[in-house]
Amino acid sequence: LLNKKFNPGVLMTCFVIFFLPILLYLGYWQISRGFEKKSIWETYTNNKTLPPLSEKELLNNKAEHLLYRSIMIKGSYVDRSFLLDNRTYRKEKGFEVFTPFESENQKVYLINRGWTNAKEKFVFIAPEGSHQLEGILSPFKKYGLDLSKQKNQDSFPMVVQELTHSLASSLLGESINIEHMVIQLSAASRGSFEPIWGPTEMKTSRHWGYAAQWLGLALALLCLYVYFGFKQSWKK
Repeated sequence: LLNKKFNPGVLMTCFVIFFLPILLYLGYWQISRGFEKKSIWETYTNNKTLPPLSEKELLNNKAEHLLYRSIMIKGSYVDRSFLLDNRTYRKEKGFEVFTPFESENQKVYLINRGWTNAKEKFVFIAPEGSHQLEGILSPFKKYGLDLSKQKNQDSFPMVVQELTHSLASSLLGESINIEHMVIQLSAASRGSFEPIWGPTEMKTSRHWGYAAQWLGLALALLCLYVYFGFKQSWKK
């Protein structure tokens, strides 16, 4: 006779109770991240069509309300560049170059001048004199990842594996107080390299893909649980 009683066993039940919530949580988390990235990309796309801000408009408003807006700013570079290492573009490793820029209002902004595969130090020297730059305002999030926690050099241009506001402020010294935002320099501005920046590192579609994988694993786990629970056995 066929035994159709649901009896998956204690070990299988414990396994499912432990792993199923984890898989469901990871799927939900990726969906949430996907919606968050979708909102960021929509804001970025919409704000690109708006006219550039002046620094006065920036100073008269909360910066978080103006993120991903274009801005025109006048001032001069402070020649103390950070070279963010291991930045890959078109399958080639290089640096993203970040240089402080002091505006006419005595505010200092860190400028992401873009990507280059150059190695000679003279290439990174910031243009002298007064300039008008155009770029996109972005939050100062962590750039790169330093797994080795290597000690940074003492001289500029300085190669770094990771760049945060606190680290940049510490390395630049007390005489330079940078704002809590980064200006992503346009290709037409003086001192720019190859612009490769986007508002997020990962596109929305990749989050949807990861969510489908986690939820697919959760479904597979449930199917296996049901299968083993109702596994047919012959009684002699």
